[in-house]
Amino acid sequence: MKRISYILPTLWKHNIKINAKVHKQQLYNSNKRFFINENNSENKKCDELNNNRNGKIKKMKCHNCHIDLNLDVVPFSCQSCKALLNVDVFKLFNFFELFGIEANFEIDKNYLKTKFNDTQKIYHPDKHSKNPQLEKINEVSSHLNHAYKILSNDVDRALYLMKIQYNYKIPEEANIEDGDFLFEIFQVNEEINNPDADVILLRKQYKEKYEEQLEQIKRHFKKKDFENIVTTLKKLKFIIKILERLKNV
Repeated sequence: MKRISYILPTLWKHNIKINAKVHKQQLYNSNKRFFINENNSENKKCDELNNNRNGKIKKMKCHNCHIDLNLDVVPFSCQSCKALLNVDVFKLFNFFELFGIEANFEIDKNYLKTKFNDTQKIYHPDKHSKNPQLEKINEVSSHLNHAYKILSNDVDRALYLMKIQYNYKIPEEANIEDGDFLFEIFQVNEEINNPDADVILLRKQYKEKYEEQLEQIKRHFKKKDFENIVTTLKKLKFIIKILERLKNV
């Protein structure tokens, strides 16, 4: 159904404040849904990780030669028989440890990609198509892929870091209280719908806004200001959606 604003542009002009208020509430609600629900599964995985790590010493034997593995660092094969390992070994380490990266929000993404590519040289399924342990190798590859995707995504990395490093859980009732920001998002969505929109300029503006929000998150992490981290992450997710829309225009 077409919006009344498109049929009666004059009426829309006079009622923009009322409609914007309604739209803001929709943004509040949708923000709460996509921000919390999207991360429920990741929170569960982090809970499992914390349960495995807290109060327990990392210890596991090689499934092939049954020798105790050295788990001071992530082993990508048995130090004794060189056999590839099961995914359970890798689940003993957090995602930062898997790639030899310090657990911080600020990371070197080029280094992360290099380390990930190194793991794929060992565990990529295409290299083991005839290996009878292919299913287990696939499990390891999938786990490493998931870890890489979490760390390479700014929002997901921040949420993951808050969970494993600070045991901080996202408040379920948290909403963005910045009405001006929500109204701006509402306006730019309307602008993108306009065939005459300057898409190139909007892309430039919102890429800059994305970088500005990232800088804020870095500052908030240094202060361990988790409430403002969450608020800024919510804004970042809206900006990401705008950039995705602009990419497809």
